[in-house]
Amino acid sequence: MQDNKTIQSYINNFRRYFAPYLKPGIGISSKIFPVKSEGAILEFSLGSGAKNDDEYMPSEETVNVILKKIEQNLVGGNIDAIKFGGTNISMERDRILLIKGEDAPSEWSDEGARKDVKRILTTLPKR
Repeated sequence: MQDNKTIQSYINNFRRYFAPYLKPGIGISSKIFPVKSEGAILEFSLGSGAKNDDEYMPSEETVNVILKKIEQNLVGGNIDAIKFGGTNISMERDRILLIKGEDAPSEWSDEGARKDVKRILTTLPKR
């Protein structure tokens, strides 16, 4: 996905749906890793006083190339043969990694953002 307008719209919608569940003063910054073919990786970092900034990184050929370059705990080893589809979610200490494996409009829509947030919230442990 290299359409920054579509990506930015998704990020804005994601924040809109996710922010009401955060304590006051907790912000969501994002790092966007666009892909020249299909998909993208979105890294949302949560933190006290974090600004709602978006940082676009240079495009890479595939999602797998990005996963080899960034710190992540979802997949390891030889991932060249892995094909990601839909939205894959990895939650770590203070960040959420969304691996979007395709450019289907439904994955990047307002409804897609709402569904992704709902999936994240339903997997969080109850306090």
